[in-house]
Amino acid sequence: MNSVKPLTAALVILAFIAGTGVDYLLAAQGEPATAGVACPERITSRDALTVALHDPEVVGLLGNKSIDTIVFSKGSYPERNVNYTQILFRLGDPDPDDRMTASMIVVQVNESCMVSSVYKTYPSYIPDTPPET
Repeated sequence: MNSVKPLTAALVILAFIAGTGVDYLLAAQGEPATAGVACPERITSRDALTVALHDPEVVGLLGNKSIDTIVFSKGSYPERNVNYTQILFRLGDPDPDDRMTASMIVVQVNESCMVSSVYKTYPSYIPDTPPET
């Protein structure tokens, strides 16, 4: 059962890399990027990821960091009548023994195919728990 989680993470990362490579090749052939030009009526997770990876601020925050997982979720601000897709990039922990969580990068892509929010979380301390007796 423990081998399923690393295998799943590896498949997600491999799919991400392959998708990015295909998107790069299509964009290099003159096909327009999804961001702002041809936004579909219903934005998918792939569309949101494509928009996020074309945003200079997102690319700057990701830099050359190791990404462990990418998580997608849908959300809305009913008071503003806005729906969005949230992308959470869980970064690799550079020092797993320091009792600190790794930072995460959070990106929200609205239904107009624009990045409406992007930020990096602060690491947090994981307190030591005494063994149960």
